[in-house]
Amino acid sequence: MRSSIDGEQKDVESRKVQRLGSSSLFITLPKKWINKWSIKPGDKVIMELESNGSLKLTAEKVKVSPAKRSIRIDVDSTKQQLGRTISCLYSLGYDEIVLESKKSFGQKDFEEVMGSVKQMVGMEVTEIGDSLIKIDCLLDSEKVGIESLLRRMLNIVAKQIDDISSSLIQDKKRGNGKGTLEELRRVHYMLTRRIIGKREEREGSFTLGYLALLAAQTLMTLTRHVEKMETLFPTLELGEEETRLVRGLLQKINDVLDEVVMTLIFPSYKRISNGFTMISQSREELKELLRVRPDLTSLGYLLDSMLDLLEKAMENSSCGVFIEGNE
Repeated sequence: MRSSIDGEQKDVESRKVQRLGSSSLFITLPKKWINKWSIKPGDKVIMELESNGSLKLTAEKVKVSPAKRSIRIDVDSTKQQLGRTISCLYSLGYDEIVLESKKSFGQKDFEEVMGSVKQMVGMEVTEIGDSLIKIDCLLDSEKVGIESLLRRMLNIVAKQIDDISSSLIQDKKRGNGKGTLEELRRVHYMLTRRIIGKREEREGSFTLGYLALLAAQTLMTLTRHVEKMETLFPTLELGEEETRLVRGLLQKINDVLDEVVMTLIFPSYKRISNGFTMISQSREELKELLRVRPDLTSLGYLLDSMLDLLEKAMENSSCGVFIEGNE
């Protein structure tokens, strides 16, 4: 029987549940579905329980081998920077990108493409012609967990903050800040592709993915603030008390960051409460720092901006406890 569901024509069948042995129930699989996906005895079928009471069956061979997504772009008509075009298509989940032009690509165009591809994990330029550039993505985003990518970003930023905190008492320079930003950007692109480019999403998973992207953007913005702070520190003459207060604030910022990310991964009212409590404590400590040294306005502005970012990020992450399946 053919039926229209949400405007889409679908095959709908009704089958009786039968008994197998003394305690098991079973139904047979539709022959049309078996033939279409070449299901054989011993093949695995993935079963997903939906919140609306339906049971979704997917042949494992289909789940692990999604269709390749390809796109051809006429760069003459789009008139966009090649690097920006590639990053957008990567984030949207395309596996094959073909850039075409009626004119010949110049050396500058090739360099822009190569520079962009280097920032995208799994991407390779596989064909170059006078008026055609083909790029393939070998990354299977389905196998990359949102949680692991978020944690990776958290670890990168947390180490950056720890390093500048240590530099206050050890009088040593950090490594290349540019390398930190590039690494963070690569993981951020992977996370964006994993969430936005995913083939199918249930409502709860999509919402969680959206919140994860908001948290990731906070991490990207914070690393910029940390870089500005690193540039500022050598111009300040901090005494023992101010150094203690600044290092305490940086530690609190790291702790709140941890709660922002972990609240998404393991939703908990206690984590939410801890996060907001630490933000309030940090604001009091910042007031104390500026009372001791009223001239530290630039540093105070940076720290206050970071706390504002974290407060909003904590508000966003706290929504995760209300996503169906997380309560």
